[in-house]
Amino acid sequence: MASNVPLGEFLRSRRLASDPSLAPLPTRGVRRVPGLRREELAQLAGVSADYYARLEQGRQVTASDAVLASLAVALHLDATERLHLFNLAHASSGRGSTAAARSARPGLLRLMEAVGDSPAVLHGRGTDVLALNKSARAVIADFYAIPAGDRNVVRWFFLDRSSDRFDDWDSVAGDVIGMLRLDLGRCPDDPRLQSLVEDMTMRSPLFAEFWKKQRVAADVPVRKVIRHPVAGVLTFDVVGVSPLSEPDQTLFVFTMASGSPTEKAVARLMAGWRPGDTA
Repeated sequence: MASNVPLGEFLRSRRLASDPSLAPLPTRGVRRVPGLRREELAQLAGVSADYYARLEQGRQVTASDAVLASLAVALHLDATERLHLFNLAHASSGRGSTAAARSARPGLLRLMEAVGDSPAVLHGRGTDVLALNKSARAVIADFYAIPAGDRNVVRWFFLDRSSDRFDDWDSVAGDVIGMLRLDLGRCPDDPRLQSLVEDMTMRSPLFAEFWKKQRVAADVPVRKVIRHPVAGVLTFDVVGVSPLSEPDQTLFVFTMASGSPTEKAVARLMAGWRPGDTA
């Protein structure tokens, strides 16, 4: 029997995380579990309780766009969560993309080299690192020193202790996992993504714990603070650039205020940094 377990798991996670007080429903006694009850969510979305139960249990392969939109409203999903919900439903009906661009787009490479000393990292699908400039190698991590098949931000965050230089590590790690989950929802048949999740789940209990939260993210927070072992505390505003024609590639540029202590510290670092130095 065809099924859509990922769709059901995501719906259940968002239902349990929902706030019943926001729903126009009568009070029905003491709640023993968090979030809306199944029958309450079904009522809010205008579907039968049995139909919604099949969705959440993965026994209903997909749903119409109208039903998905009603569920998104009832669950107060944000734009990224709504996109993920539709991706999960559409992927099972064959409407999700499975093609992956593994080669960096020339235009993004030229833009990466044009940002000067601002660190820039080009992400591919599943947070693969397709390219980065010299400043990113010195400030963040020298991904070119890592075997090509392992150049991945999720792997780095959960398997390399140097990633702890990011302030608010938990939040940033949750965001990169959220980007991986969003890509997997859009392209569930990508064997590289499936292998990455399976490998990381086995190798990192912390990754497995984060993965269970069903968090999705389309971007990273604007402000980033990095505590670099040589350059000290660095503060950046991050800008993401992704061509409409290539949703699998995003260039993240860590911008610095002109004349700021961060700009001066990065300039000093870059003056002496060479490939092979510890980032």
